[in-house]
Amino acid sequence: MFKLKITISIVILFVLFSKTTISQTVVDPGLPGTYSVSVANYNLGDAAFTHSTFPNPMEVRGSVHYPTTLSAGPFPVLMFLHGRHSTCYQTSNPSNTALSWPCASGYQSITSFEGYDYLAQQMASHGYIVISISANAINAADNSLSNRGMPARAALMQHHLNLWNTWNTTGGAPFGTLFVGKLNLNNVGTMGHSRGGEGVVAHALLNRSLGSPYGIKAVLPLAPVDFLREVLNGIPLMNIAPYCDGDVSDLQGVHFYDDTRYSLLTDQAPKHTVLVMGANHNFFNTVWTPGSYIAGTSDDWDDSYGTTDIHCGTSGSASKRLTPARQKAVMNAYASAFFRYYIGNELAFAPILELDNRKPPVSSTVDSSDIFVSYHPPASKRLDINRHLNEASETINNFSGTVTAVSLLKYDICGDDLTEVNCGVSSSHDQEPHSGTSSALGMSQLGIRWNAPGDYYENTIPVAYQNFTNYLNLQFRTAIDFSETTAGTKINFTVQLIDGLGATSSKEISDYTKSMSYPPGTEFLTLPKVCFNSIKIPLSDFTGVNLYQIQKVKFLFNKTTLGSIYVTDVMLSGLQPLATSIANNQALSSTIIYPNPATNSINVSLGENSKNVTSIKLYDLQGKLMIENNKITKDVETINLSDLSNGVYILCIKTNNEEKNYKIVKQ
Repeated sequence: MFKLKITISIVILFVLFSKTTISQTVVDPGLPGTYSVSVANYNLGDAAFTHSTFPNPMEVRGSVHYPTTLSAGPFPVLMFLHGRHSTCYQTSNPSNTALSWPCASGYQSITSFEGYDYLAQQMASHGYIVISISANAINAADNSLSNRGMPARAALMQHHLNLWNTWNTTGGAPFGTLFVGKLNLNNVGTMGHSRGGEGVVAHALLNRSLGSPYGIKAVLPLAPVDFLREVLNGIPLMNIAPYCDGDVSDLQGVHFYDDTRYSLLTDQAPKHTVLVMGANHNFFNTVWTPGSYIAGTSDDWDDSYGTTDIHCGTSGSASKRLTPARQKAVMNAYASAFFRYYIGNELAFAPILELDNRKPPVSSTVDSSDIFVSYHPPASKRLDINRHLNEASETINNFSGTVTAVSLLKYDICGDDLTEVNCGVSSSHDQEPHSGTSSALGMSQLGIRWNAPGDYYENTIPVAYQNFTNYLNLQFRTAIDFSETTAGTKINFTVQLIDGLGATSSKEISDYTKSMSYPPGTEFLTLPKVCFNSIKIPLSDFTGVNLYQIQKVKFLFNKTTLGSIYVTDVMLSGLQPLATSIANNQALSSTIIYPNPATNSINVSLGENSKNVTSIKLYDLQGKLMIENNKITKDVETINLSDLSNGVYILCIKTNNEEKNYKIVKQ
């Protein structure tokens, strides 16, 4: 047994970056900002923090990138947490690495926390204070713990925030008063890589359990593990999944998206997943990337699976692997968009994250066949048609409307119970990332296979929900079942809206996504993968039908002769601006509903048209009448919601000539 020598050393290294200004003709989140950036490192010792959930003392070490001129503060804060990696290397022979802590004599620590400096520089140039922290002590011992050190990672992050709270209020060594009043700790985003990805989710939950002393507003797990299957509601989250991940090869971080979609039906926090084709695990961190650091580097895909896979291997002429520079560019673009939208409130980046702009930012260096974004809107910005949560949804949708399947060779909800944890595509979780285990469910999904142009799948829409004009898009998630599809096949089918008079409008999904190609790669039991991606079709594209009276949403399989897919999350998404959604309603043109979301009551302002309104009714999502008012006597009617459960409701306002439905959220 060796004794820990506890010392405290304080090291500050300041580096000044020159101010960069780039003229932008389009909104590109990956371009540098206008702030000059400085960097400081702090190190309070290798054993400066202990916690009851972890057997060993932990280091308190990190770096901070910040706008050199701090007078414009306080600035929003980002905190980064790296993943599990070798912790030490031998000074005389860097090829010798160790997974121990503290580092033995003759060894130096591997500074994994510095591997995201490129992203920290990017965000600081846009006016953020970015803190990246070291977790080597946890990595040296976490495999011996059933929780893999996740509570310790969360506690270490909270400890760093506590330190920064002191440096922000009263100051102190090593920064003096430099940062006093310069951090907005009520507006914090976090990013964690690999085991750090699960760590930042654990931290958000810990911070909440402590009464939310810090305002965690956005969480980004990067190529994360998800050992504990914790669910994070109430905070925007974006999982980044590298298709060629040679470490977390089952892309288990997709469960952070999948598990939370409907766990809280009133959740106002959106969820995103970005699937990066050709990306591996390590190249997101420059300290782990060959050629960028002195020790412990590797190409995790090639080292684990070899170089010959047609998509992920690096030796073939047809390889689609991203270089380290391109992979960092992707991270810069999409992480910047995420944080600048949810932390910086820069709404211009919404189209990138919400799938309205399918073309990746130019700075990302990739095209629309390399990046696929999934988006789950907040409760107030979507209306679920069919969530596909269990076998009942094969025949009845979320509106209690009839679901019809005609002539399909396969039509089955799978993955919805512990006797059917996957959908039979493969015995390997690497190939079915959305599947479950014997102890934890994955994502339920509807499997469909067809072989004739007349085969179809259809959701009937009851009268109370037929007015689609409040929404902007029809949206769903889907993936190819490669086990029942010929290699090289591109799947295409038609989505139809059918109105009350039988008029039909059709759109081909190939016009809206490049994700429906046979998934690439041939590495046995690892590739190809079933990866769900969102497809979003603007309702304005469905011409020739009455969007006030849509009776059926139909998937007609008339474009690809043979096909097998999985589908989930059929919904309407994106709220129309009120003025647009009611522009064609004469009697209801001045109707305003507020507040929405609401807590105890809503006000329905009918204006001068109140005399034309014959009834106001509130329905739940199963079509049950909850509240009814047939005597309209005021220009503003108040509806008491206090006796209703939190959730989503439909408000129907009717005149002698028309009726209009509004989505109401009680929270």
